[in-house]
Amino acid sequence: MSSSSGSDRLMPKASTINRLQASIRALLKPLIACLVIAGLVKMASLGEYADPQAVEQWLTAQGVLGWPLLVVSGVLLMLVGFPRQIVAFIGGGLLGVTAGTLLSTAMAAIACATTFMISRYFLQAWVRRRFPGVIAKLHPLLAGKPYTATLAIRLLPIGSNALTNIVAGASTIKGRAFVSASALGYVPQMLTFALMGQGMEQMSSWQISVSLSLLVCSVLLGAHLYRWYQQQPVSTV
Repeated sequence: MSSSSGSDRLMPKASTINRLQASIRALLKPLIACLVIAGLVKMASLGEYADPQAVEQWLTAQGVLGWPLLVVSGVLLMLVGFPRQIVAFIGGGLLGVTAGTLLSTAMAAIACATTFMISRYFLQAWVRRRFPGVIAKLHPLLAGKPYTATLAIRLLPIGSNALTNIVAGASTIKGRAFVSASALGYVPQMLTFALMGQGMEQMSSWQISVSLSLLVCSVLLGAHLYRWYQQQPVSTV
C-alpha cells in the first residue's frame, strides 16, 4: 500500500520533469538557430572567410569584441558542420602554428562537447528516430572501445563531424571518452592546416613535407587503429 502511494507521488514529479524537458527543447531549437544565424552573419562580413588577412581586418574593425566574436562564431558554425580545417587555417594565419593549432583544436573540442550534450539531453529521442541507420552502424563501433574507436574515426578524414557528434550523443558512449579522444584526434589535421594558414610562401620545403607527411601518417594511424579495434573482443577502455 505504501509503495503504491509512493509511486503515485513520484508520477506527478516525473510528469513535471518531462514537461520541463519538452519546454526546454522547444526553446532550445530556435535559440540555437538564432545563434547560428548570428554567427553566419558575422562570418559573412569577413568576405573571403578562409583568408587570414581578411579575418585580421575584420578583427581590427570589431575592436575589443573581435576575438570573442570570432571564437563564439567559429564554435557555433562548427556545431552545424562548418569545416574545422578552415578554422585551423585561419588560426594559423592569425596566431602562428602553435597558438593557432591550440585555439582551433580547443574550439573544435568545445563544439564537439556542446553538440554531444545537446543531442544527449534534449534531442536523443528525435535523433534516434531521424538517423536509425547511422546509429545502428556507429553505436556498436563506439560502444565497445569508445576511446580507441573515436580516435580512429577522428584521424580518418571521412564522414560528417557534426553528424558523428550528434549520433554519439544519442548513443550510450561516455561523453568524457568521446570528447577527449575527439580532441586528440583533431590535432594532426589542425596542425597541418595551421601550417598552411601560416602561409605557403613562408613555409620551407621541409615544413610542407612535414605537414603533408603528418596528415598521411594520421590517416594511416586511424586506419590501423580501426583494423586493430575490429579484431579485439568487446570490452570497455
